[in-house]
Amino acid sequence: MKDNAKMIILGQNIREIRTNLNLTQDEFSEKLDITPNHLSKIENGNVGVTVDTIINICKITNCSPISLFKGLVQFSNIHDKFELLDARDKDVIEKLISYLLNK
Repeated sequence: MKDNAKMIILGQNIREIRTNLNLTQDEFSEKLDITPNHLSKIENGNVGVTVDTIINICKITNCSPISLFKGLVQFSNIHDKFELLDARDKDVIEKLISYLLNK
């Protein structure tokens, strides 16, 4: 996969995380201490993302780095795959596991 394609996927993942939190680009960029224009370029795959920005995204959104890199890295660990689920699906699985363990 070419670097540009990777940047596009990463940008899409960042946009998805932001929109799932109902944050505008202005709100999210302020939290990340970058300009809205720079965030737009990241989300569109026009520029890369620094390690510091990735760390800040994970801290601010309380998301796993796995969520940022879905579609870029193959995950074989069940925990990693679980992290890719949306909140509703995680909740259902956690309740099911709890039920099974308390039988």
